[in-house]
Amino acid sequence: MLFLSWLSRICYGLLALVCIAAGMCFAVDNPQNISPSFAGYVLFSGSVGFWLIGFLLLGLSLGFAASLMPFYIERRRVRGLERQLQRAERKLEGLRRQVSGD
Repeated sequence: MLFLSWLSRICYGLLALVCIAAGMCFAVDNPQNISPSFAGYVLFSGSVGFWLIGFLLLGLSLGFAASLMPFYIERRRVRGLERQLQRAERKLEGLRRQVSGD
């Protein structure tokens, strides 16, 4: 099992290096400067590769953040259900004490 963990780390590391190298090659091969406008604002001038990689990373980050929302919603729901269960258990314990005569 340890071998598979080690092997997967190496594969992910190599994949990350390949992606970084591809991004660098893309940025070097597209040296034209542009000034993109976003929502009416003109952003600073930079190479095409820089802007494409930058917006790709921004999109990945926003997509990751959006994919976490259902996780947090369910986590909040679970906490509410746990509190409800604790209240029901306390009430049940109180009823048991009443029945037993304590």
